[in-house]
Amino acid sequence: MSDLSKVLIVEDEKEIRKGLCGHPLWRELNIGPLYEADDGYTALEIVRQLPGIRLIITDIRMKNMSGLELIQKLYEELAYDGKVIIISGYDDFQYARKAMSYGVVDFLLKPVNMAELGQVVMKALFLLEKEDRQQHSLSIIEDAMPKLRENMLQEMVEQPARGSAAPSIHHLLDQYEVGWIGSDKLMLLLLEADNLKSYVHQGYSATEQNRIMFAMGNVLEHSLLEQAEQAGRYVRFRTMSEDRWVVLFSVPHGSSAAFSNWMGAFKSTLASRIKKFVKVTATIVVTPEGSMEMLPDLYKDALDRLTQTKIYGDAESANELELEALNVFRDVDLLLETKALADLLKHGEEHDVREAMSLFPVMVRERGVSLLRDVHHLVFEWLLEVFDDARRLGWKNEEWRKKPLLVWEKIEAFDTVEALHLLVLDYLLKVNAELQGSPRNQILQKAEQYIQEHYSEPITVQMVADYVYLSPEWLSTLFKKNVGMTFLDYVTHLRMEKAKELLQDVSLKIYQISSEVGYRDTVYFSKLFKKKFGYTPNEYRNLKGIDGND
Repeated sequence: MSDLSKVLIVEDEKEIRKGLCGHPLWRELNIGPLYEADDGYTALEIVRQLPGIRLIITDIRMKNMSGLELIQKLYEELAYDGKVIIISGYDDFQYARKAMSYGVVDFLLKPVNMAELGQVVMKALFLLEKEDRQQHSLSIIEDAMPKLRENMLQEMVEQPARGSAAPSIHHLLDQYEVGWIGSDKLMLLLLEADNLKSYVHQGYSATEQNRIMFAMGNVLEHSLLEQAEQAGRYVRFRTMSEDRWVVLFSVPHGSSAAFSNWMGAFKSTLASRIKKFVKVTATIVVTPEGSMEMLPDLYKDALDRLTQTKIYGDAESANELELEALNVFRDVDLLLETKALADLLKHGEEHDVREAMSLFPVMVRERGVSLLRDVHHLVFEWLLEVFDDARRLGWKNEEWRKKPLLVWEKIEAFDTVEALHLLVLDYLLKVNAELQGSPRNQILQKAEQYIQEHYSEPITVQMVADYVYLSPEWLSTLFKKNVGMTFLDYVTHLRMEKAKELLQDVSLKIYQISSEVGYRDTVYFSKLFKKKFGYTPNEYRNLKGIDGND
């Protein structure tokens, strides 16, 4: 009973208090430490400071604050979760009845019979242990309920229903407070992060990927709560096998059309918020209505919709692609005919490559693939064929031949055609630039111009890459190859040269020049300047005989 053995004795008569505290009873019961207070105010303060006290023995009639007042404040103001034993010099059962209404264990008369007190203390400790065990059991059940409910719902959507188990399923649904699933018309929403595997190549750990899913779940729940009136009854859960979020909705009676319209708007809002707050894109699909018995079929339908949406986009986009394919058949043929595409990479400009690649989704659609793994194989084999044709035209890069698995891993990491489109475009632009053989190609000139115009601002490779429609990795490669330095070194070089020029102006102070070339931290600016030229800005001015009054 060590967790329950702290005892507080409250008695204003010192001799009685000391006698109670010093009695061998406490050693015999293995109880301690004991604390003492000479009035109710002191007792309250001790309980505030030592919340581990679970048993209080108090006199009734004391100066300043009576025992009854103390008990009232303990339970009503401090939410005390322990037990109280009352001792009194008066055979006053009116006090006893009132005290018992607060849950006091017993009422003993003075002089206290220590053997009787020992029995009452044991009773109090027994009650405390029993209540703690019950509370612990309830906490375990309460903590486990969401996970148990999630497991049950996951099993219901992923496994065919067993007719004989229907009554027990309804009973479990009631227990988990989602009994409406068994009686209402249902609609299933499925949410999956796009290209989650690709984050491995970006250096994300499994924990960080899990945080992405957790954050998506938070955005989902917040959005549902915000539109609680329209959402009605729902339950959300996460499927761990494929890491998706599922929401089961109860479709309001007689309002199917209105609910479907709301669901369409909700999907758009949810996708926008996930992109804004979690910084990832997600695919969201919704099934037609169905009953509890149809849940496995609804889930399978949602998975099929998910795959088709990732490959072809939503139904509206698919229709647009269908029309586009009819109108631009010859352009699509250019992508399918890899030798013609290789010629374009050798002789065409960047905008020609971008224009041809704009029909990449049409090409995938015309191949008639319906599974993501087939899309991955299609793109991998097609890209290697393009590379091989480009090699025959003089492309010198051999990395793809030596390490084709690296190409495959990059392709396989993306699960949307949109993401694959950008990956392949990045590859082909690189081939185009290297086949052109120009050390100052148009993309690089445009990037350099942007840097020269914005070098005094906080500038990153991502900002410049977005401006010239390239990936940061490809832009960095261009700089390294054609300029002979990294992107960061180039920006620093430009800033330092401009600083050197500004240092000639005696009206400008060092901190002003630092700010002018993009550095708020003057000390950091000076360190970079010295690293570049071998002397600090002040030393440079001194060497030139310039007095800047810094």
